[in-house]
Amino acid sequence: MKPAVPATPSGPPLCEPTGFAQERYIGGRYPAPLAVLMPELGRAQQKTSKPLSRRERVNRRIFRFSMLFAAVGALLTLFAYIAPTYTSVLNCRDLNLRALSEITCGEAGCNSDRLSTDWQVGDRVYVVDTETRFVLGVATPAQDTFGGFAPLDYSDISFLARFRQPTSFNTEDGEVWRLYSRSEKSLEIMVGYAVKAPWKAIETPVALFASVDAALKQEADKIAGRLSSPKTSVPPSRDVISVDGFQAVDSGTHKVIEQGPWLPVFLPEGVPVPSPGLRFYLSGSKLCFAQTDRDGRLLATSLDEIGDLWRILCLSALGFMASGAAGHVLARRFPPPPPRTPSLSGALHDGEGQNVEFKRGLSENENRAGGQEDEVLKSVAAFANTNDGVIFLGIDDAGHVIGVSPDSKQRDRLELKLRELIKNRIRPSPPVQITFEDLRGLMVARIEVACGGAPPYMMGGVIYIRRGSSDVQAQPEDVRWLLAG
Repeated sequence: MKPAVPATPSGPPLCEPTGFAQERYIGGRYPAPLAVLMPELGRAQQKTSKPLSRRERVNRRIFRFSMLFAAVGALLTLFAYIAPTYTSVLNCRDLNLRALSEITCGEAGCNSDRLSTDWQVGDRVYVVDTETRFVLGVATPAQDTFGGFAPLDYSDISFLARFRQPTSFNTEDGEVWRLYSRSEKSLEIMVGYAVKAPWKAIETPVALFASVDAALKQEADKIAGRLSSPKTSVPPSRDVISVDGFQAVDSGTHKVIEQGPWLPVFLPEGVPVPSPGLRFYLSGSKLCFAQTDRDGRLLATSLDEIGDLWRILCLSALGFMASGAAGHVLARRFPPPPPRTPSLSGALHDGEGQNVEFKRGLSENENRAGGQEDEVLKSVAAFANTNDGVIFLGIDDAGHVIGVSPDSKQRDRLELKLRELIKNRIRPSPPVQITFEDLRGLMVARIEVACGGAPPYMMGGVIYIRRGSSDVQAQPEDVRWLLAG
């Protein structure tokens, strides 16, 4: 072994567990001084997990591959379900731009006559004049699809409160409405009738205002009664509404509870308008999106539904499970190849390195444990902490084969001594495999050390790691790396 050099955080990553057959963990506590110096190591003392066998490591790699395969499958399923939404997003953007192009704004306000008569846009787009906060259009999807868009479903209560008696209101673009509002518990309800509008063939004469006002009050009472009764809280069909528009608003939060076709309203001050771009949101159990575009003072937002959230989640879960099962079968059918360790001839050709160490042997006295034994054990602990490695016993540092005793009984004693040393002096006991190879009549002991699954492995109270061809004492950052696993 080459002289040790100070450890630095650079170098190969510590311990990606792969390797060979294991020895069982033999209980024992780590030395108190290190536990005091490093709280993380003190906590690691309490671990009783034993090193993983080769089969367990292969199973772990198969599990990781299966989970990765399953995650990819779930993402692909989700993508396949949502991908068609891209066309809908483009359509919504075109709808917004069309709505914005049909509105002209000046100092007196914005004229939306063309928009109000464009039935292809109609009630599919929110349009807001951000200067006056006047709502020029409201998206009211069909009741059997999905609701509105929460960031824009607000209404200024102070404006609604102005119409406790039926009153005429002139909009910015010249429309004339009869509006009426009433309070019902915590709700503000407003209904409206268009007296004069581009989409009406004739203007309602003043002589009929009394009948219009009576219809407004009657409709407001119906809506109030329905909303105050939980059994009839389902929104009505537009066909049974006898007014041109209505809105029910929470008087405390200004939040729109229910609304029908558009009528003149304003957004409350302080309610932020959405930024241009795409935004996903939930409407009940429906996953929807809102596409927002802006042109000067005007802001337009269109909505569309992606699908039922639970259905999407169920399909993703099925994709996850099916892909995970397929990945598991593939990993079992084509398991990862076992880690390749250097052969004796290859090690002699390449010399010592990150996963190869040469040792002359142990002391001749089998009952003695001294310097040569310590050097072997340091390498065993370093490989167990860092990466799979092989220690060739019977080769000096220069790569000259000197061999160990060829006698079978002596080999048995050597193997027994090695196993006893590793079991008694390294905590926890790392997985090793000891074999013997003959090279031109000289016997070499081969000690294969697997990177352990329960680091840190300590020899004589010290943690060693492998750096190149040297076994060095771990620094605090190395210990944290080991414990992080």
